[in-house]
Amino acid sequence: MALSKRKKFGLKIALMLVVLFFACLWVFSHFLTRIDEKMEAIEMVKAQHLQKERIEGFVSNVNREGKFKLIGWDIEPTEKKGVFIVSYTLRRLNEDGFATGPVEGFWYKVDLKENSCEQIFPPGTSTPES
Repeated sequence: MALSKRKKFGLKIALMLVVLFFACLWVFSHFLTRIDEKMEAIEMVKAQHLQKERIEGFVSNVNREGKFKLIGWDIEPTEKKGVFIVSYTLRRLNEDGFATGPVEGFWYKVDLKENSCEQIFPPGTSTPES
């Protein structure tokens, strides 16, 4: 009882759809876990060091001094898995809207495995007084 060509083609299509579904599911879960780690790192910085009032105070102080471009939250992975550099930054602008001076803000090295969060000062940047 050989399968007809039409049934074989239908089985191949069904198998390809199942494989495609599982591939999409794997890709989605992979990206979701990466995003989840980054969100956890940002939440750790917010909880331990940068409460909403401190961020708003920092932005208000800069706003009184002139134009600025808020860069906001940024997160960069390091060579070590589970370790990120989390920053909340802005740049001052001159009257024409061009960036002047160093990037200002807060930078933290977050290690999710050790549950640690320490402030760092990258070269060529300016960090507000604590």
